[in-house]
Amino acid sequence: MAEADQFPPCFGPYLRYAIVTDFRDFAPFDKKSLLFLLVEFKRPDAQTADPEGDFVKAMGRFQIQYGPANDNARYVTVRTDRSGLLDSGAVNNWTSYVDRVELSLPLIPLFSADFERKKLEPRYDKQPPIKLLIGIMDDGCPFAATQFLRVAANGSITTRVRGIWDQNSGKQPIPVNGSFFGKQLLSDFLYGLEYRRNPPDSTQIGLDTWRGLHATPAGSTDEDGCYADAQFTRLASQQSHGAHVLDMLAGSMPISSRIGPSYPVRDDPPSWAPGTPANDPACDADVVFVQFSDDCIKDATGVWLKAYVLDGIRYILSYADPNFTENVIINLSYGPTTGPHDGTAELEAALTALVTYYDGVHNKPKLDIFLAAGNSYLTSEHLVFTGDNQHTEVEWTWRLPPDNTVLCFAEIWMDNAVANNVQVTLTSPSGQVHLISPPNPTGVILPTPSGTTANLIGPIVWGTDRMWLLEVGPTVAAPNVAVNEHGDWKIKVSGVGVGAKVDAYVARTDPNMGVTTGAKRSFFVDPVWERTRSAAASCTFVDGEFDNTGSLISRFGTLNGIATANDTPVHVAGGYVLLDGRKSPYASAGPSRDYPTTPRFGPDYALPCDESYALEGILAGGTRSGSVFRLIGTSVAAPQLARQWTKVVVNGTQLPPATNPPTTLAEMEKRGGGDLPPP
Repeated sequence: MAEADQFPPCFGPYLRYAIVTDFRDFAPFDKKSLLFLLVEFKRPDAQTADPEGDFVKAMGRFQIQYGPANDNARYVTVRTDRSGLLDSGAVNNWTSYVDRVELSLPLIPLFSADFERKKLEPRYDKQPPIKLLIGIMDDGCPFAATQFLRVAANGSITTRVRGIWDQNSGKQPIPVNGSFFGKQLLSDFLYGLEYRRNPPDSTQIGLDTWRGLHATPAGSTDEDGCYADAQFTRLASQQSHGAHVLDMLAGSMPISSRIGPSYPVRDDPPSWAPGTPANDPACDADVVFVQFSDDCIKDATGVWLKAYVLDGIRYILSYADPNFTENVIINLSYGPTTGPHDGTAELEAALTALVTYYDGVHNKPKLDIFLAAGNSYLTSEHLVFTGDNQHTEVEWTWRLPPDNTVLCFAEIWMDNAVANNVQVTLTSPSGQVHLISPPNPTGVILPTPSGTTANLIGPIVWGTDRMWLLEVGPTVAAPNVAVNEHGDWKIKVSGVGVGAKVDAYVARTDPNMGVTTGAKRSFFVDPVWERTRSAAASCTFVDGEFDNTGSLISRFGTLNGIATANDTPVHVAGGYVLLDGRKSPYASAGPSRDYPTTPRFGPDYALPCDESYALEGILAGGTRSGSVFRLIGTSVAAPQLARQWTKVVVNGTQLPPATNPPTTLAEMEKRGGGDLPPP
């Protein structure tokens, strides 16, 4: 597609950016790679009774693969080459049958397949029936660690991990005496490598057998060799994000045993007592783990989440037998800082569709999804401005650090109905101006690329919103990479009407745990407030926070970008400090962007994320038996809430009463219904 051509209105902002830049920033994208898309089909209407089916028929001549599903949701994953997006015939089909399509990182499928909706492979076949299944999408699954083992009915030791799906495209199975550890040819997902506890194929080695091959003379497991021989590189370190989260949610020892009871008064030492299935079902539940690919983990923006998460959820559901499994609980402790923040992000809508379909009544099992609130309360990544009679424009600073190795993105969002005359200007530190004009009369959006400097895409009409995407590339010299200016970039939004609200978000770039990228975090600065009020504000410390009254930089409305919808089966966990019950300093707060129209005022509850201000984080398992470490962030809150929820769905009990319940709207936006004790 030439730069002057018009994009289909269903193309998402990052897909437009990728096309404009010829996919140069979406490595590895080569002849073997396919674009990985999350697609939302239009609802049937009088003209098109079956948009999905009609789209499949119309796209028959293009190289396209379809993701599997057992539900009838309008959300599917699609893999295609460039022609499937850029050919004029394909463009017409996207426009006719699709509401939204967004881009994840490219992948290399294992083989081609017909373009049709496949059913999930029933991975529960010939397995012991279970009522509760726990799913985790994360990084690093220590399936051989003691806290995830149990004694089987025949007296043998078995892992509680039913399956691991490694979403990396390039891994190969490990050959062992004519058999293989790891299944490559997944007939439904077509990419990645799968490891099952008890594979149905006799040529496959299961997780239990692989662990047995690394047994020591003393009867334990050589965990170093077990993971190294399997090429589980994310388990080379004794610490991993996924190991900690998995132990918090499904480990044999609940968190309350490690830190001591905290309800109603924290006055006892740790008990170190293991959980029992009677009162802690998670300690004995079967687990399915989805390992995000290395490329995804390296990209801290979370832009890659969309298609990989939807496939991951459906993979977990393939282990749930609808005749026996009553509840599936899935934890996702990742998320972007960007997005509309009003419950309408495409992945949010897909989560809503899945929990609506799997309601436990019309379609079993009952699905509950648990998300972390986020950690961007104090990172200056959110700005809010509302126009009035005296102020119709706003200008602020986007500070980009030197020697940054990755792309920096920022997004500006407004309600489309009040954004007709709005213009966005981005000015580099040297004074080079990049202007985004209002859309043309037809409402079709054109890209405005600028070579090796900043890229500005927009305005894009996205549902009832209008957004502008701003990008600045790396600010460090590297082979085949142009150096962009570092320093204070200026963003100006003009033509803002009275009462019209502007929200801007910075995409997180600081590396995920266990990743070294050289990336540095960019952030917003309100220069006027810094000059006139910051000194006085730094002398005001209330409830654990320095005052930022009057600043354009808002700590509220910083929830995880896929945790702003108000769906009861999608649970959002914030964090608090055990010492005094206050919100953890970093824990993101609500409300959703259009609150109260979109009624997500904050997280559902807060769970312990820090023991005290000196002893940050919560202690839980590492990648080796007996190893523990502290993980800081609301990533540890979501699995705690999920573990509390297993007692609700299995034992029919209620959540424990929240302590320190909020009495003001601001506190509700920080801690939801209050502080829950650790499970």
